[in-house]
Amino acid sequence: MYLSHRRSALAAIVALTSLPVMANDYPTKPVRLIVPYAAGGGTDIVARLVAQKLGKRLGQSFIVENKAGAATQAGTTVVAKAAPDGYTLLMGTANLATNVPLFKKLPYDAGKDLAPVSLVTKVPVYLFVTPNSPIKSAKDIVGLSKTTNGGLSWASAGIGSIPNLAGELFHAQTKADMTHIPYKGSSESVIAVASGQTAFAFDNLPPFAAQVAAGKVKPIAVALPERSTLTPDVPTLQELGIPVVAYSWWGVLAPAGTPASIVDRLNKEIVAIVKEPDVQARFAQLGIEGVGSTPAEFSAHIQSETKKWSEVVKAAGIQPE
Repeated sequence: MYLSHRRSALAAIVALTSLPVMANDYPTKPVRLIVPYAAGGGTDIVARLVAQKLGKRLGQSFIVENKAGAATQAGTTVVAKAAPDGYTLLMGTANLATNVPLFKKLPYDAGKDLAPVSLVTKVPVYLFVTPNSPIKSAKDIVGLSKTTNGGLSWASAGIGSIPNLAGELFHAQTKADMTHIPYKGSSESVIAVASGQTAFAFDNLPPFAAQVAAGKVKPIAVALPERSTLTPDVPTLQELGIPVVAYSWWGVLAPAGTPASIVDRLNKEIVAIVKEPDVQARFAQLGIEGVGSTPAEFSAHIQSETKKWSEVVKAAGIQPE
């Protein structure tokens, strides 16, 4: 009996003393950072930038793996089911929130299967028109839509995307007579507005940047609480009396159960990376805003976004798949 108790005590001591060592030594081998989109997009570009910086800071390779499919579900599931040891991470997106109301059943529970590390970026949603459009302000849409036969058509990157949901929220707040034309991605949405196929579009700045620079489209409002530092001359919808806040976002998460010491170390490094001048400059070039947050703040953010967009999806009558 004495020997048994002694062995149990020794095992407990070893377990307790090994945890700090594990955290201090982390990482001792390459870390996978899963991107739930194909290579080349904004999420992928930011993930590779963060991975490169983490590798330099922590002395190990952070390897980006693209696992696209099922509106980010494929890549997210890989991380949700991975060992909680800090060696498989996710560059999560706003789909963690929007997929909840858009799909009847998900292969993971973001709240239970993932551990938020840090919100990395916000990607503001803008309202775009052509320079010669009669719509000079977001407020013009309401009146013009009611005096135009059939109302006004508007473009988004597709049903369920954050730009689409931003437009639905705009519609709910303004009661404008507007018809959604969902396209298969932002590239088609850009063409639709620039060519006059639709009166306006809701989308992020990066896919519209070239057309904005060429003077073929222009942003007339941004869906943020305060003006974006990227476009300080563009008013917010809130300034115009339309309480719409909408942005895409990306952040790093680990499997639930990952030791808090590892989550905290990753958080510390990621927050520092976001503040680096060259990273800030690259983000500005991409049309996105760096954030950096605590794990608790990121967790609260996901919960808040899930509640918000679930209500918008329900009000818009969008049926889950």
